[in-house]
Amino acid sequence: MIGKKRLEDAVELHGGISLRINWRAFLLNPNMPPEGMDRQLYIQKKFGNAGPGFYARIAATGKDAGIDFQFERIRRTPDSRGAIALVLSADKASDDVKQDLFNAYFQQGTDISSNDFLTDLAGRYHIPYPSSEGVRRKLEKDLSEAQRLGIQGVPYFIFENQWALSGAHPPESFLPLFDAVIAQKSGN
Repeated sequence: MIGKKRLEDAVELHGGISLRINWRAFLLNPNMPPEGMDRQLYIQKKFGNAGPGFYARIAATGKDAGIDFQFERIRRTPDSRGAIALVLSADKASDDVKQDLFNAYFQQGTDISSNDFLTDLAGRYHIPYPSSEGVRRKLEKDLSEAQRLGIQGVPYFIFENQWALSGAHPPESFLPLFDAVIAQKSGN
């Protein structure tokens, strides 16, 4: 969420570029059980006593980026495969669907793996749900590709299949990449 906001800020800062975002599947917790797990148990298992400080730092960074994280509202850490499949199914609405998922989870504490939530979200965007077998295959292909590339976290931005930037960098960090893409496309 922070990385996406900073990318959007970079586009505005640059002023001479427009982006087409292709969301790809990535699971921060690939071994999450299908039913998800209690949030506090998840935090304790993953981060131990460092969990509260970790999330406090993310909240502060989010606030600086204009995002009001509400981590205390989250009761379950979900298996996000269904939500990711919905984004992959959304075609031109994928960015809006992804933003709705971010807002629902990180600001409202919604269980984004809930069938009721996913059915409602799919209905708002007129997306088939549950996702087709083709979308589920795409999800698994994306996950395999991320593993092959050694991607271990998000955000991970790939520009024109040539340049990558990993992490929620400040908007200024994107500007040289934008210029490189523009130069390549113009043949310079």
